[in-house]
Amino acid sequence: MTRHFLSIACGLLAAGCATSPPGSVSPDIGGRELRPARAGINVGSLYFAREQATEDRSRPVNLERLCEVNLERYAVLPVDARQSDLDLSFKLEASGAVSGIKNIFVNLGLGGNFSDHFEYKLTNVVDRSITYQEAQTLFTDRAFKRDCSHWRKNISRENWARYQILSIKTGDIVLRRKADSGASADIKAKIAVAEPQLKAALSRSYNLAVSGQGMVIAVNPIIRE
Repeated sequence: MTRHFLSIACGLLAAGCATSPPGSVSPDIGGRELRPARAGINVGSLYFAREQATEDRSRPVNLERLCEVNLERYAVLPVDARQSDLDLSFKLEASGAVSGIKNIFVNLGLGGNFSDHFEYKLTNVVDRSITYQEAQTLFTDRAFKRDCSHWRKNISRENWARYQILSIKTGDIVLRRKADSGASADIKAKIAVAEPQLKAALSRSYNLAVSGQGMVIAVNPIIRE
């Protein structure tokens, strides 16, 4: 697992920064679930999380930047492996969004459950990784340079985890209506009304990304000290 250093420019003690999410059970998605999913998490770079360092892959994590690493400077070329589309509906259960979805359906008089009418998935999926030895080389050279070392006192005082990222799972998040399957005009109309309500609720109330390209949904971190 990879260990990350994140630049503390965002302010380590600033109010409003999210802590790591509570634990949840999710399918094997190739690493720890990044919550919220987002772009801009890079292999080789260093991050911290407001949690005690752990190797537990079942717990989601929210990473904050410590120190970015320019892989080209070190002639490190990540390996990209294409993967099949990934169903993200497990995130609805893990986040507690299922009850909210049911309420939207009930209010519209729409029967069935989420998967009957919508799909929520990661497309154009890529696993991007570097080797442990490459990560070690990057860490040894960058971790104690001035622009990366200023994190140590504050992060250590709070006993927060420091991680470097060995691999990420990234792709494009899509939430959309399923292709027509013989539903009546009335049902189709209700589904069309439900779609923007669902996207707004999942994004606002449950901190779930419902769209976006190059979104990282999982990471493999290694603990750094």
